[in-house]
Amino acid sequence: MLKSILTFILALLLVACETKTETAAVQQPESPQADTTQAVTAPAPDSSFMIVPGVSMGQIRVGDTSEKVTATLGKPDSGDAAMGKALSVWVSKKQNAEPQHTVSVFFSRNGTEMPANLFARQIRINSPVFKTPEAIQTGSSLAAIRQHYRVAPFAYYLNKQQQRVYIFDDQAQGIAFEITTPDSTCTAITIHDKTKDITNSYIPLDLELIPVTN
Repeated sequence: MLKSILTFILALLLVACETKTETAAVQQPESPQADTTQAVTAPAPDSSFMIVPGVSMGQIRVGDTSEKVTATLGKPDSGDAAMGKALSVWVSKKQNAEPQHTVSVFFSRNGTEMPANLFARQIRINSPVFKTPEAIQTGSSLAAIRQHYRVAPFAYYLNKQQQRVYIFDDQAQGIAFEITTPDSTCTAITIHDKTKDITNSYIPLDLELIPVTN
Protein backbone atom coordinates (compact mmCIF):
# COMPACT_ATOMS: atom_id res chain seq x y z
CA MET A 1 0.00 0.00 0.00
CA LEU A 2 2.77 2.39 0.98
CA LYS A 3 4.54 1.63 -2.25
CA SER A 4 1.44 2.54 -4.26
CA ILE A 5 1.09 5.87 -2.46
CA LEU A 6 4.72 6.76 -3.08
CA THR A 7 4.35 5.88 -6.73
CA PHE A 8 1.24 8.10 -7.01
CA ILE A 9 2.98 11.07 -5.33
CA LEU A 10 6.01 10.69 -7.59
CA ALA A 11 3.74 10.72 -10.64
CA LEU A 12 2.06 13.94 -9.44
CA LEU A 13 5.43 15.60 -8.94
CA LEU A 14 6.53 14.68 -12.46
CA VAL A 15 3.32 16.07 -13.98
CA ALA A 16 3.68 19.31 -12.00
CA CYS A 17 7.28 19.78 -13.18
CA GLU A 18 6.33 19.24 -16.84
CA THR A 19 3.41 21.68 -16.59
CA LYS A 20 5.63 24.37 -15.06
CA THR A 21 8.24 23.90 -17.78
CA GLU A 22 5.63 24.19 -20.57
CA THR A 23 4.10 27.30 -18.99
CA ALA A 24 7.49 28.97 -18.76
CA ALA A 25 8.19 28.13 -22.37
CA VAL A 26 4.90 29.68 -23.47
CA GLN A 27 5.32 32.84 -21.39
CA GLN A 28 8.94 33.43 -22.34
CA PRO A 29 8.96 36.47 -24.63
CA GLU A 30 10.50 36.09 -28.04
CA SER A 31 13.73 37.90 -28.68
CA PRO A 32 13.10 40.89 -30.95
CA GLN A 33 14.48 40.42 -34.44
CA ALA A 34 17.08 42.85 -35.52
CA ASP A 35 15.77 45.46 -37.99
CA THR A 36 17.94 45.01 -41.04
CA THR A 37 16.00 47.45 -43.22
CA GLN A 38 17.60 50.77 -44.05
CA ALA A 39 15.87 54.03 -44.91
CA VAL A 40 15.79 54.49 -48.67
CA THR A 41 16.68 58.01 -49.70
CA ALA A 42 16.44 59.45 -53.18
CA PRO A 43 19.84 60.05 -54.78
CA ALA A 44 20.93 63.67 -54.91
CA PRO A 45 20.42 65.20 -58.37
CA ASP A 46 23.54 65.44 -60.49
CA SER A 47 24.29 69.13 -60.92
CA SER A 48 25.68 68.37 -64.38
CA PHE A 49 22.14 67.53 -65.51
CA MET A 50 20.07 69.83 -63.30
CA ILE A 51 17.44 72.03 -64.95
CA VAL A 52 17.09 75.38 -63.19
CA PRO A 53 14.19 77.20 -64.89
CA GLY A 54 15.20 80.55 -66.34
CA VAL A 55 18.82 80.03 -65.30
CA SER A 56 20.64 76.94 -66.51
CA MET A 57 20.44 73.59 -68.24
CA GLY A 58 23.17 71.42 -66.79
CA GLN A 59 26.45 73.26 -67.30
CA ILE A 60 25.03 75.83 -69.73
CA ARG A 61 23.51 79.06 -68.46
CA VAL A 62 21.17 81.56 -70.06
CA GLY A 63 23.40 84.51 -71.00
CA ASP A 64 26.55 82.45 -71.65
CA THR A 65 28.49 83.50 -74.73
CA SER A 66 28.66 81.16 -77.70
CA GLU A 67 32.39 80.80 -77.07
CA LYS A 68 31.80 79.64 -73.50
CA VAL A 69 29.11 77.16 -74.55
CA THR A 70 31.37 75.73 -77.25
CA ALA A 71 34.22 75.43 -74.76
CA THR A 72 31.91 73.42 -72.49
CA LEU A 73 30.15 71.19 -75.02
CA GLY A 74 32.70 71.12 -77.81
CA LYS A 75 32.12 71.91 -81.46
CA PRO A 76 28.42 71.68 -82.37
CA ASP A 77 27.29 68.94 -84.76
CA SER A 78 25.14 71.34 -86.76
CA GLY A 79 23.94 74.89 -86.72
CA ASP A 80 22.89 77.99 -88.57
CA ALA A 81 23.66 81.68 -88.18
CA ALA A 82 22.31 84.86 -89.76
CA MET A 83 21.39 88.44 -88.87
CA GLY A 84 22.96 88.45 -85.43
CA LYS A 85 21.35 85.16 -84.40
CA ALA A 86 22.55 81.56 -84.33
CA LEU A 87 21.36 78.07 -83.53
CA SER A 88 23.82 75.36 -82.49
CA VAL A 89 22.92 71.70 -82.03
CA TRP A 90 24.87 68.95 -80.27
CA VAL A 91 23.86 65.33 -80.92
CA SER A 92 24.63 62.41 -78.60
CA LYS A 93 26.65 59.50 -79.90
CA LYS A 94 24.72 56.52 -81.20
CA GLN A 95 24.73 53.66 -78.68
CA ASN A 96 23.11 50.36 -79.65
CA ALA A 97 19.34 50.83 -79.92
CA GLU A 98 19.27 53.89 -77.68
CA PRO A 99 17.71 56.95 -79.35
CA GLN A 100 19.98 59.90 -79.99
CA HIS A 101 19.38 63.04 -77.96
CA THR A 102 20.15 66.67 -78.69
CA VAL A 103 21.07 69.88 -76.92
CA SER A 104 20.02 72.95 -78.91
CA VAL A 105 21.07 76.49 -77.99
CA PHE A 106 19.64 79.63 -79.56
CA PHE A 107 21.93 82.68 -79.47
CA SER A 108 21.44 86.35 -80.27
CA ARG A 109 23.33 89.60 -79.82
CA ASN A 110 22.67 92.37 -77.33
CA GLY A 111 21.47 94.92 -79.88
CA THR A 112 24.33 96.81 -81.46
CA GLU A 113 26.69 96.51 -78.51
CA MET A 114 30.34 95.79 -79.22
CA PRO A 115 32.01 93.40 -79.18
CA ALA A 116 29.35 91.57 -81.13
CA ASN A 117 29.13 88.53 -78.87
CA LEU A 118 26.33 86.01 -79.20
CA PHE A 119 24.55 85.12 -75.95
CA ALA A 120 22.51 82.02 -75.10
CA ARG A 121 18.81 82.94 -74.98
CA GLN A 122 17.10 79.55 -75.06
CA ILE A 123 18.42 76.07 -74.26
CA ARG A 124 16.46 72.98 -75.33
CA ILE A 125 17.02 69.29 -74.51
CA ASN A 126 15.14 66.06 -75.23
CA SER A 127 17.12 63.73 -72.97
CA PRO A 128 15.59 62.27 -69.77
CA VAL A 129 18.88 62.61 -67.89
CA PHE A 130 18.14 66.30 -67.35
CA LYS A 131 15.74 66.95 -64.45
CA THR A 132 14.24 69.89 -62.61
CA PRO A 133 14.52 70.06 -58.79
CA GLU A 134 11.06 68.43 -58.71
CA ALA A 135 12.32 65.53 -60.89
CA ILE A 136 10.35 66.72 -63.93
CA GLN A 137 11.99 65.44 -67.11
CA THR A 138 11.17 64.31 -70.62
CA GLY A 139 8.72 61.47 -70.20
CA SER A 140 6.84 63.27 -67.42
CA SER A 141 3.10 63.75 -67.87
CA LEU A 142 1.42 67.11 -68.33
CA ALA A 143 -0.48 66.46 -65.10
CA ALA A 144 2.81 66.05 -63.18
CA ILE A 145 4.23 69.22 -64.75
CA ARG A 146 1.15 71.23 -63.77
CA GLN A 147 1.69 70.30 -60.13
CA HIS A 148 4.78 72.53 -60.15
CA TYR A 149 4.45 74.95 -63.07
CA ARG A 150 1.71 77.27 -64.30
CA VAL A 151 1.96 76.43 -67.97
CA ALA A 152 -0.23 77.44 -70.88
CA PRO A 153 0.03 76.40 -74.56
CA PHE A 154 0.88 79.06 -77.12
CA ALA A 155 1.65 76.99 -80.24
CA TYR A 156 1.97 73.49 -81.65
CA TYR A 157 3.71 71.66 -84.49
CA LEU A 158 3.39 68.28 -86.15
CA ASN A 159 6.08 65.68 -85.48
CA LYS A 160 7.23 62.95 -87.88
CA GLN A 161 4.29 60.78 -86.83
CA GLN A 162 1.94 63.68 -87.65
CA GLN A 163 1.05 64.03 -83.99
CA ARG A 164 0.47 67.44 -82.50
CA VAL A 165 3.18 68.62 -80.14
CA TYR A 166 2.02 71.53 -77.99
CA ILE A 167 4.44 74.00 -76.44
CA PHE A 168 3.41 74.84 -72.87
CA ASP A 169 5.25 77.79 -71.35
CA ASP A 170 5.62 79.12 -67.81
CA GLN A 171 7.06 82.52 -68.65
CA ALA A 172 7.33 83.64 -65.04
CA GLN A 173 9.72 80.77 -64.27
CA GLY A 174 11.42 80.69 -67.66
CA ILE A 175 10.66 77.13 -68.76
CA ALA A 176 8.67 75.54 -71.59
CA PHE A 177 7.60 71.95 -72.19
CA GLU A 178 6.80 70.23 -75.49
CA ILE A 179 3.83 67.92 -74.90
CA THR A 180 2.89 65.22 -77.40
CA THR A 181 -0.71 64.18 -77.91
CA PRO A 182 -2.62 61.98 -77.37
CA ASP A 183 -0.71 60.70 -74.31
CA SER A 184 0.18 64.18 -72.94
CA THR A 185 3.84 63.25 -72.43
CA CYS A 186 6.75 65.69 -72.36
CA THR A 187 9.22 65.15 -75.21
CA ALA A 188 11.46 68.23 -74.82
CA ILE A 189 12.19 70.99 -72.32
CA THR A 190 13.43 74.53 -73.02
CA ILE A 191 14.62 77.14 -70.54
CA HIS A 192 14.70 80.85 -71.34
CA ASP A 193 15.01 84.31 -69.83
CA LYS A 194 12.15 84.83 -67.37
CA THR A 195 11.67 88.40 -68.56
CA LYS A 196 11.27 87.49 -72.24
CA ASP A 197 8.07 86.46 -74.00
CA ILE A 198 9.04 83.62 -76.33
CA THR A 199 5.63 83.34 -77.99
CA ASN A 200 7.00 84.72 -81.26
CA SER A 201 10.63 83.69 -80.85
CA TYR A 202 10.62 80.04 -79.75
CA ILE A 203 13.87 78.26 -80.51
CA PRO A 204 14.01 77.88 -84.33
CA LEU A 205 14.15 74.17 -85.20
CA ASP A 206 12.79 74.26 -88.76
CA LEU A 207 9.36 73.54 -87.35
CA GLU A 208 6.19 75.18 -88.54
CA LEU A 209 4.67 76.55 -85.36
CA ILE A 210 0.91 77.01 -85.43
CA PRO A 211 -0.40 79.50 -82.84
CA VAL A 212 -2.96 78.28 -80.33
CA THR A 213 -6.04 80.47 -80.43
CA ASN A 214 -8.29 80.76 -77.40
